[in-house]
Amino acid sequence: MIRRLICLGILLASLVVPSVAPVHAAGTRVGNAALPPGYFVDRKQLVADRPIDRVEAEGDFTLAIHRRYEGPGELKLLSIAEALYPPRETLIARSLDRNLVMGSDSAKVSLWWCDGSGVSRVPYAVTLGAIQHYTELTDRFRAHNFRGAWDHNLFWTDLRYDASISFRPHYYLEDSTVSNVYVAEMALSWSFDDGTFVPVAIAHRVVVMSREGDVLVVKGDGYTDEQVYMSSHRGIGRVEQQMR
Repeated sequence: MIRRLICLGILLASLVVPSVAPVHAAGTRVGNAALPPGYFVDRKQLVADRPIDRVEAEGDFTLAIHRRYEGPGELKLLSIAEALYPPRETLIARSLDRNLVMGSDSAKVSLWWCDGSGVSRVPYAVTLGAIQHYTELTDRFRAHNFRGAWDHNLFWTDLRYDASISFRPHYYLEDSTVSNVYVAEMALSWSFDDGTFVPVAIAHRVVVMSREGDVLVVKGDGYTDEQVYMSSHRGIGRVEQQMR
């Protein structure tokens, strides 16, 4: 029952991008594309293969990935949104300021997190790297390999990712309006049951782009809703809620 309630909450939460989420406006250029200050595009992830849809609904380790776009032009823009990474120094500074642990694999990679390792990693930004991380864990657990979960058998995990991109004649920001833009919306949730706790992490991202791929606005990075429940094996109840 708790798993069904959590999944329902994730589905409802994925429909709304919190209004308090930080907004990063375009300010610099990398190559031919304008990007917000400090942001960069991971070139390998930009051209990496990614499924339009993938659903693994059977068993205890499940995932549902959906991408919605029309034609190669929109796919290219959505790929930019997924390969867009926040400034590395920002995430490192946040981790240090809050005494968080990033893990030994954080060196020389594009960072989308500033806290946690393996199954407990918490997303700072919704990127392809984040999706790949949780997908690889899910595939590993489905094969009964629990490396990444401290070799501890989990009762279940659930990954949900929904991404779409669409043309908007007008898109309204808090203090302005942009016209003739493409808006990519991405919602990610990750939850698992280790027999004691059931952590649930929900992250969102909105990327507003021109037809040419200039990134005008990024919303949602740095805001992750974390909720922690007691496992049904220990009793049901929410014990903590954090905002990152």
